[in-house]
Amino acid sequence: MLEAWIGFAGGVFAVLVSVAVAIRQSRVEERLERVRSDLATEQHRREVLIDRDLRAEDVLARYREPLAVAAFDLQSRLFNILRLDFFGLFGGEHERSEAAVRTTLFRLAQYFGWTEILRRDIQFLSFPEADDTRRVAHLQSEIAKRFLSDGYDEALMIWGDEQRALGERMIVEEHGKVLCMGYATFSERCESAFAPWYGRLREELQREVAHERLREVQHLLCELVETLDTNRVRYAEDLERA
Repeated sequence: MLEAWIGFAGGVFAVLVSVAVAIRQSRVEERLERVRSDLATEQHRREVLIDRDLRAEDVLARYREPLAVAAFDLQSRLFNILRLDFFGLFGGEHERSEAAVRTTLFRLAQYFGWTEILRRDIQFLSFPEADDTRRVAHLQSEIAKRFLSDGYDEALMIWGDEQRALGERMIVEEHGKVLCMGYATFSERCESAFAPWYGRLREELQREVAHERLREVQHLLCELVETLDTNRVRYAEDLERA
């Protein structure tokens, strides 16, 4: 009888052990499955980030040169206004005063145009982690803030929506490519297509009270050009802060 109870108890113990082992095995498998799932999720997240950064870098690579040219041309004209009295020399009754104003407005609108083109292509990529792309986006944001800020005199205060609108008016499509219009086209259309801003900006450009705003913009544009000109060979020697 005792032997029977011992055998029964041994059987029960074996069953309990088997159940415990099975439960533990199940829990281990659940944990392993969760680990596998977490690893797969993390791998997917990293792949998405890498793909996003690669696409952002590709977008920046496409527009690096035209944006650098636009930023360089605008900062160059601002330097001439701030340090070389550009409108004092070519404004007023000078025979080229109209060209002086129009070319300056063109350079301003051209910068907004290429900024808007880049923004449209890169906006759905969230906040890219690539250093160059993030730095360019940061500098563009800072330049936009200087123009829209009410911390200066109101001269040349261009709100964010106005900056985008100016950029949109500059965008044209040629042979399936999105570009900014050239100066000849701008000159023909400036008084009609840019009517909401043309009269005000042409007058405010020549006001000395706008210089504080323009000086900070010019410095940021120099930083932007230096960031875009990664090899520091094309524009570095021609950049000078006003």
